[in-house]
Amino acid sequence: MKLHRTLFGFTLATIATFVGNQANATATLGGVVSLVGGSGTCNYSQLVPLNTQQDTFVLSGANGCLGGMASVDLHGEAATGKVGLRAASSGNGLGSFQAAAQVYYSDHWLITPPAGLANGTYSIPVSLTLEGNISPGALNGFQFNRFLDYGMSVRDLYGGLAAPSLFSTYGSIATTGAFSQTFNGNVSFNYYGPGSGLPMTAEVVANLSLPGLNEGVVDFYNTASISMQLPSGFTAKTSSGLALVFPPVPEPRTNAMMIAGLGLVAWRARRQRASCEDINKQST
Repeated sequence: MKLHRTLFGFTLATIATFVGNQANATATLGGVVSLVGGSGTCNYSQLVPLNTQQDTFVLSGANGCLGGMASVDLHGEAATGKVGLRAASSGNGLGSFQAAAQVYYSDHWLITPPAGLANGTYSIPVSLTLEGNISPGALNGFQFNRFLDYGMSVRDLYGGLAAPSLFSTYGSIATTGAFSQTFNGNVSFNYYGPGSGLPMTAEVVANLSLPGLNEGVVDFYNTASISMQLPSGFTAKTSSGLALVFPPVPEPRTNAMMIAGLGLVAWRARRQRASCEDINKQST
């Protein structure tokens, strides 16, 4: 699937202004659904403001008339750092429908280092994952020329708006088919000590936007997620105190043990082949 990296109405500066400079008590989750059809005679819209403070979010809508129909499902969950968007539209022609939607999520994750950690800067691996599918023959609104806009970011709340304090991805998907990609990077977090009043905090943002779908299905409902690989001894929770569980950073010895195990398998295979050859020689 061809990927177009274009700005689509939210920039990193806008994100920073929108979520503010201080940690909220709860994640902000919201979205909008807009279904227009029947030459404007059977419209449907619903909005949950994007800055609504909540830890879970679900919004759905469906409408149909004059031989056409459209539907949208949105969701977000602070405890897993995920959002999703799914839309369908049919009846392109008389009574045609167009579906549009957006889902937005932001939160401040409090990262707690192990006791006794020295003050300094620590680089933490992060992953931004997006998976979905756009059905064959799907048609977007001719004025948009794309099916989905997306953006995800992780940054040190008390750092800057550039690397290494920030890792982000944003772009648009303009062709049909399956899409699956994980963007991996690192974010440097400053640790000022337990009594500094500036805890190690990650600002996370995820946004999915469907400008306009005339025909077909756009399904990115299951996976648009943000995760970290916390070093040993580190823990993390959402701004409202929900525990966040991420895959641990692989230990170097794990890789060494895997290599040693593969070597043992190969050695045994060679011994077995040699034994078989000796038996064959003796029998002849």
